[in-house]
Amino acid sequence: MSIVNGYVTPEFHSVKEAFEQLLMSEEEKGASLAVVQKGEVVVDLWGGIANEDEQQGWQQDTIANAFSCTKGIATICVLRAVEQGLFSLNDLICDHWPEFRQEGKAHLRISDILSHKTGVSAINEMIQADSLYDWDYMCAAVAEQAPWWPYGDHGYAPLTFGWMIGEVFHRAAGVTLGEYLQKELSIPLSLDCFIGTPESEFHRCAKIERGRAVKGDPMVDNLFKEIMTNPTGVTSKAFANPSSAQRGTNSKRWREMELPSANGHTNARSLAALYGGLADGGVLNDYQLLKPETLNLCWSETVQGFDPVLNTETRFSNGFMMSQESRLAKFGGKRSFGHPGAGGSIGFADPDQQLGFGFIHNLMGPYILVDPRANKLIDAVYDCLK
Repeated sequence: MSIVNGYVTPEFHSVKEAFEQLLMSEEEKGASLAVVQKGEVVVDLWGGIANEDEQQGWQQDTIANAFSCTKGIATICVLRAVEQGLFSLNDLICDHWPEFRQEGKAHLRISDILSHKTGVSAINEMIQADSLYDWDYMCAAVAEQAPWWPYGDHGYAPLTFGWMIGEVFHRAAGVTLGEYLQKELSIPLSLDCFIGTPESEFHRCAKIERGRAVKGDPMVDNLFKEIMTNPTGVTSKAFANPSSAQRGTNSKRWREMELPSANGHTNARSLAALYGGLADGGVLNDYQLLKPETLNLCWSETVQGFDPVLNTETRFSNGFMMSQESRLAKFGGKRSFGHPGAGGSIGFADPDQQLGFGFIHNLMGPYILVDPRANKLIDAVYDCLK
């Protein structure tokens, strides 16, 4: 009997086989995988274990922490709010959030947050673990932080992206980003997307587990060596300050808080639907997600080059990571945009194939960009398009 549940069109049957092989291996616990092409759901699969402690299998409506996939969901909200005239990407951050002007940051614009150009990729001051859950405290710490490098360079902001975009959004739009997501996208489209997950949905949350360390990949080895050997450096501070961001993933406080960079909860079906709509003219089920003229912002590269936080080349558009040739950063075609999440989940749109892809799982690997497990599934999808 197959351990995979769900639906796949005949043309994508080999994707189901690849997904089943993954779930049967020691590389995975539980997961969901979905693909939308030209507005049609061609893959919608799930299986495995959602919570081994409670002997829960992965269900059709299981959701899981998607980590930095949250950035892509948040960006869709930001671009939609811009269309509605709530603010502009060219607005100075400090025009909405005056405290942010400290330490020479008065010139920075909202677009700089989306392009990871603020230089505020980490907080240098050591943050106590419990402070992670104090929104006002964390925003004050971000406002007081000096840029780590001169303006013009970019560097990934794994956690601080959330406080920056979340605070400026709240001040400019009058609602939190998580509230906006529910009102504008999740409820009208019946999507399982939360930034700030209510306790009533906890029974659907998969337990996130950490897999065994993997050695041998130069990029991964170099990144973790930098984190471990240089605790005062920007990379270590970006990922591990406060340390509770690494340890509290399954806690009530983590799930309920809003951190638009890292604690979104969703499933593959919802991610693929959102990105499938963006890849197909910005429309999902006759609902205009983004206008055609806004879509150009999604796949237009804003920065490219060496990233001092990730210690590798990265490429971003306005809020989305973009595919590039590196084996651990390639997904779809050159115009593909989306976001991977720490541990291996990923969602992206390929406008040239009118395709949306979502993969959410609960056994974290060590990869910061595109996990090899996701790569196998992406390759299986594209093999079906040939």
